[in-house]
Parts: sequence; structure tokens; C-alpha cells
Amino acid sequence: MVVVAVFLVLFTISNRPEIIVELWPLPYTLNLPLYLLLLVSAFLGFIAGVIITFFSSGTMRKNFRKAEKKAGNLEKELKKLRDDIVKLEKTKKPENI
Repeated sequence: MVVVAVFLVLFTISNRPEIIVELWPLPYTLNLPLYLLLLVSAFLGFIAGVIITFFSSGTMRKNFRKAEKKAGNLEKELKKLRDDIVKLEKTKKPENI
């Protein structure tokens, strides 16, 4: 985390000149430091990537929930079958030959 903070400070110091950003077709202009424009753009790109990844992995999350549910049902069935085996072994009488 310290490395990232040092990088951001150095980046900010080396990109201090102000630039004019025109918001065409709107009649607005902004005077922003270059570092601010670059950091905000990177942050917005990161957020867009997170959103796209979240929505594109929806099918995978759905399949994971199905698999978890199926595994839980199979574990319950396995426990029931093991209990049945124990009951059968207790009720089975030994045969003397």
C-alpha cells in the first residue's frame, strides 16, 4: 500500500500542469490538473470493468449455487444411507454355521 501511495504522489507531482477540458457538445469547459483527469479516468475505467465483470459472471455464480445445492442434497442422502446401513447391521442377526 505504501508503494502505491508513493507512486501516486510522484505521479501527482510530475503531472501538475493544468489543461482545458471541453465538454462538447455542451458549452462547458473545465480547467483541471492533468493528474486529476488521468486518475479520475483510470478510476472510472476500473469501476466500469468491475461492473462488466460482475454482470458477465452471473451465469457462473448461478451454476455455483446449483452445484452447492446439489452437493448439500447429496451429503444429506449419503448421511441417510449410512444411517440405514448402521440400522440394518444392528438388526441383522449373526448366523452360526
